Amino acid sequence: MTLLRPVSAMKFSPGLRKAPFGRPAGFTLIEVLVALVVVTTALTVVAQGFLTGGRASVASQHETVAVFLAESKMAEIDLGIVSTQSSTSGTFEPEQPDFAWKTEVETTTVTGLTKLTLTVTWKEREEERTFALTRLIMERTTQ
Repeated sequence: MTLLRPVSAMKFSPGLRKAPFGRPAGFTLIEVLVALVVVTTALTVVAQGFLTGGRASVASQHETVAVFLAESKMAEIDLGIVSTQSSTSGTFEPEQPDFAWKTEVETTTVTGLTKLTLTVTWKEREEERTFALTRLIMERTTQ
């Protein structure tokens, strides 16, 4: 049979609870500082990953826009809206004012074919980027 002791008979220490092996419960200042350094380092690495991913996303978006603009301008060239007789240039205003284009026309050794290079340029993070599209185009004959 177990005897119940009254609460007043129990011993309470005025300080910290004692963990097993007589060590006080809780964290030391060194343990807290090490944990803060580990958490700060992990958050820095994660934030850097998000930043890099965001930059890559913006670069990919700009390059995709440049490809679509180049294909659009090349379609205008195919339809005869833009001349293939000489090199020309321009911008994609008002839709895409940050992008510009230029064409370079070269004659080939094959009669009736012209090599046309369409280059789209834009600025990304203070650096000029380009996308070039090259096609061989048959010279138009007027009848």
